[in-house]
Amino acid sequence: MVTVTPLELLGQDERGANYIWSSDRTGDFMMCIRKAGSSSGQHYHEGKSAYKNPEILFVMTGQAELHWCPLGEKEIRVTPITAPAKVVVAINIWHQLVAVTDCALIEMNSIADVQQDSVRIWREEFERMLKA
Repeated sequence: MVTVTPLELLGQDERGANYIWSSDRTGDFMMCIRKAGSSSGQHYHEGKSAYKNPEILFVMTGQAELHWCPLGEKEIRVTPITAPAKVVVAINIWHQLVAVTDCALIEMNSIADVQQDSVRIWREEFERMLKA
């Protein structure tokens, strides 16, 4: 459904730190900078785009929360994320990323993937659907 995995620390010295991860994805990626209190998402993916099945993003700096709910269920869950971390969201999971602090994200897909395979349901509308 949703997984958050801390990135593997490759090495660290007085200059900073290096982290490593594997990816089978190529092409265009997006870097997103989010201010504390802002959000992204409020949608789910149907799997029309290979790079949204599942959606993979990396939180590179800051802290965030992933608010999510599988379609057909009745409760929004909240998963905390502390950078650096890899976030994987399966298809048919409504989700919203809320920046707790200023943060930077890398999405492993292009804007075309987002446009092709995102079904937007605003949070307020989704919460009304859960109560129905």
